[in-house]
Amino acid sequence: MTQSAESALTVRAVATDAITKAFQDAVCGPAHLGSPEVIWSEGGAQILLHAAKLRAIIQGNVLIVAVDTESAEFGVAPLIVRFVFGSEQEPAFLVAATDETALGHPQVAARWGDLFRDVIWAAFARLAQVSAAGKTPAGLRLSPAGLELTTHEPVPVVQAAREHVDDLIRRGLRQAPARRQSVAPSGSEEPA
Repeated sequence: MTQSAESALTVRAVATDAITKAFQDAVCGPAHLGSPEVIWSEGGAQILLHAAKLRAIIQGNVLIVAVDTESAEFGVAPLIVRFVFGSEQEPAFLVAATDETALGHPQVAARWGDLFRDVIWAAFARLAQVSAAGKTPAGLRLSPAGLELTTHEPVPVVQAAREHVDDLIRRGLRQAPARRQSVAPSGSEEPA
């Protein structure tokens, strides 16, 4: 990254309440925005999600999202997913580790956990994109107050590639390209 790009970094904050609201809207879907409850159906199975009770909790660099579910078979049972992001020293962007399976009631998590995790992750990615407000996301950190999204002005791809190659050359990781010599087109005579 060039010196000018580094100085153009800006930080945007997204409060935990806004993150929670984005996740609540995501589990409800566009047809049921703001509903306190929503029923998910898939393959003949159904489960009620208490969307109004969904919570996003930040603990260090871990984002925990929990919702109460309800079914005739299992009663009220929690469904929980966790995303672990980069550290304070190494911010991440849209890269997170997560559990192989969702947490909560084992059978509810086995049946609905992957879908819940995918919906929450898609909502998180969309929230980061919208919060970047047309700028290029450069990193994110979780804090007790919410999400801190670092952005910078977009860089054209060709410019980014040139800067990358120049950086490799400066650090001695790549040789500078050989200078090209002009060659006269065939059939033309060069002046003497």
